[in-house]
Amino acid sequence: MKSIPQVSNFKIIPYIILFVSILFSISGQLLMKYTMSHTGEGLFTWEFLQKLALAITVYCLGIVNWILALRSVKLSIAYPLTSLNYVGILFGSYYFFNEVITLTRIAGVITIFLGVLLVVIPLKKST
Repeated sequence: MKSIPQVSNFKIIPYIILFVSILFSISGQLLMKYTMSHTGEGLFTWEFLQKLALAITVYCLGIVNWILALRSVKLSIAYPLTSLNYVGILFGSYYFFNEVITLTRIAGVITIFLGVLLVVIPLKKST
């Protein structure tokens, strides 16, 4: 059997797992906010506990995916990429909770994102 030659050492699957982890983390946080915002019926009711259990389960799925991603992705790359949570939470808060997105917040998120790019993008080694 002939093997397919590798174009580079970059493997996409661990990064997909990492981004799934980030999506679960964002979703879990938004679900926690939703759960705590709708406590009019009281804490520790059956409905509240179900919502809270769902939020925590989704967040924990993010942790499991994070651990799996760390098997192959360098921590010095994976951890800065988790700052994408800021972007997801910013837009999720706007969409689901009608929170205001100010220019200051946008500038802050862009600054964080540019900082992540500086950390994650490899520099060419001089020869």
